[in-house]
Amino acid sequence: MNTLFRSTLMLALMALPLSAQPGPDPGHRAQRIGRNLQLTEAQKISIQSIRAKHRTELVQRRDAVQHARIDLRSALQDPGTPEPRLRALYDRAAAARFDLILARRSVRLDVESVLTPEQRAKAAEMRDHERRRGAGTWRG
Repeated sequence: MNTLFRSTLMLALMALPLSAQPGPDPGHRAQRIGRNLQLTEAQKISIQSIRAKHRTELVQRRDAVQHARIDLRSALQDPGTPEPRLRALYDRAAAARFDLILARRSVRLDVESVLTPEQRAKAAEMRDHERRRGAGTWRG
């Protein structure tokens, strides 16, 4: 029992520095971006409408990517899967990913049409900063 107590105590002490780290920004990403771009209320409403319009398509495209990746991963783990089948599954996964990229691009272009030239420049700068930081996945 003494060993269990010591192990638990050691784990707790090792976890202390992790709990002291700052958490994510309390504001939602969209709200933070809106503040940085200084969006008007009309722009916010328009952007919400654009996002709502594309929401179903994006969910379907994300699901297609996920399912294609699962199918490919499963086939790769099966040594009996012939190479032509693997190529077809890979092509399907790549096509699904590209369709998602195009759908996200469509949303971005629709949103950018609502922004002023200055806001577009600031948004591009913010995207570049996120890419350089390596935070999250670039959503082209």
